[in-house]
Amino acid sequence: MTTPTLNGQWNAAAFFESLTATNRLAQSEGFTFCRVSGLDGFEEAVNEAQSQTAFVCVSDIADGYTELNNTPRTRRVKTVFFAMRHAAEDMEARAECMEIMRELFRQFMSRLLPEKVRLEQNCIYLDPRITFNEIDRYFFTGAAGAYFQIAVDVFTDLRYNMLEWNDNYYNVWLINYGSRKIDVVNYIRDQFNLSLKESLNLVEQAPVIICTKAETVYAESLKNGLENLGAEVKLSLYYE
Repeated sequence: MTTPTLNGQWNAAAFFESLTATNRLAQSEGFTFCRVSGLDGFEEAVNEAQSQTAFVCVSDIADGYTELNNTPRTRRVKTVFFAMRHAAEDMEARAECMEIMRELFRQFMSRLLPEKVRLEQNCIYLDPRITFNEIDRYFFTGAAGAYFQIAVDVFTDLRYNMLEWNDNYYNVWLINYGSRKIDVVNYIRDQFNLSLKESLNLVEQAPVIICTKAETVYAESLKNGLENLGAEVKLSLYYE
């Protein structure tokens, strides 16, 4: 099975839809797959699809959090719901449905285990502790329900990116002009309309601020242009 990933995101709905379609127990018991929005969406799906007898539903919409530490990561929680219809007030039938769903959960976990390994190769990490939970019998009339949740962690790039902001100004520092001194001198001369002598004197003072109070886009443009010539350039926030 191909791991459904996209830019560090795991498509849990696609994964469990595939499991539902290929698992023999799910097919023999008539499980149908659908995407839902939380517990309310799950209840609505079961109540509306009266012709269906069993359900696997996935909700990708869940609260999460980001850890602000040396290795920042973001956690999102995927919820998978099961439901099976049975005769109203028939507790024996309900218990039988719960056993079937527990077994389906076990079989799904047997496929999630190798998926977890593949996801880790893409820096996506699943919390190994996954609990099967029964939904209160009064939640549905004539149906047994259960769910489990999978916590998904991905490393998050929280490095400051000046291009994402337009409210800062920067000092552009020439730290070292590198091996192409003449090219750097000519670049700076053209950028700031300097004479050759003025540009040369400025470059030879490195490390030196060559531009102050530069807007974000212009500061980044200067930095990229000089780095393409082999120079070492740094940006620092400008303060009034």
